[in-house]
Amino acid sequence: MSVAPLTDPAALAADWQDLEARADTTFFHAWPWVECWLSTIGERPLLLTARQNDRIVGLALLVSTTRRLGLLTSTELFVNETGDPQKDIITVEYNGILADRGVAAEVTRACLKAFNDGASPVCRGIRWDELCIRGVPASYGDLARDLGYRVRLLAHDPSGAVDLAAVRRSGAPYLAHLSANTRYQIRRAIRLYEARGKLELTRARDVEQALTFLDELSVLHQRYWTGRGEPGAFAYPFFVRFHRALIDRCLPSGMVEVARISAGGAPIGYLYNFIYRGRVYYYLSGFAYEPDPKLKPGMVSHYLCIDHHLAAGAEVYDFMAGENRYKTSLGSPGADMLAIVLERPTLKVKLKDLLRAVKRIAAGKAGPP
Repeated sequence: MSVAPLTDPAALAADWQDLEARADTTFFHAWPWVECWLSTIGERPLLLTARQNDRIVGLALLVSTTRRLGLLTSTELFVNETGDPQKDIITVEYNGILADRGVAAEVTRACLKAFNDGASPVCRGIRWDELCIRGVPASYGDLARDLGYRVRLLAHDPSGAVDLAAVRRSGAPYLAHLSANTRYQIRRAIRLYEARGKLELTRARDVEQALTFLDELSVLHQRYWTGRGEPGAFAYPFFVRFHRALIDRCLPSGMVEVARISAGGAPIGYLYNFIYRGRVYYYLSGFAYEPDPKLKPGMVSHYLCIDHHLAAGAEVYDFMAGENRYKTSLGSPGADMLAIVLERPTLKVKLKDLLRAVKRIAAGKAGPP
């Protein structure tokens, strides 16, 4: 295994796509996402490469940042992220090391073990105190503890999904798989919307229309989040720049979709999804909420989109991570996703824990650092 500055993105493209074809992976490790990220972050990351008999079996991109905590500085390595909240707002899920499916567990273990071994050749010339990985399954935390890391939990989010293949095998419509209460709410909302005119889902036919839909989505998205006292994703210029570039790259190949759901010609919602290897990843939305609680723009929009992809032959409709009631109403629980920081149990780490504890006490907060 080696870690070195990325000097040749063109060469990486060939290596990454070759390994991607041999990996059981997700859209967030697909080359279009990675290429778009590399072209927009404005810096060159480090490249982690794992080999077995001269064949590449593992790849990841690392960005090093230095932070100050009181009198101490901390050098952090971020896996497939930058460490800059303004840029990491795009949120990587199903993160980790891209690995050959035949040796995936061994590659992940070997890479994490090498980082925790100060004498390992991979660590020579690379200073780090914390290894930050967001959007990974709980197994990453278990493995890190087994390898002697201290694991600090930053976030723990549930996920949800609809097994479209199972629905298709059952021979029953998707609606029949939902609870009686959810079916009632969806049918009632559909009747109310159809009283205004035709209820339909329109997928953007080209990049120009997709970007128009994204702009319209952003208005509804921002209205909702700013109304809750939050900035909303579109308040971050990097978020907008990245996703406009991603749509330009991926919409023609069908790897992203932006859909408008309308009633009587007026939009009630927009969905922005990724599509990869039979899986639909719901990423972002904007809904036209109204005072009448019987109108369910989010639930109806997802229902129509799920039904579309069920008919189109997709295997899974993935709501991904996050606390949202519709994920349990419309789907089944999935794997929990973690954001974790891996630390070696060094004196510096213990001093940082002490400083964090002092800051929390000074702020009047209780609990662990």
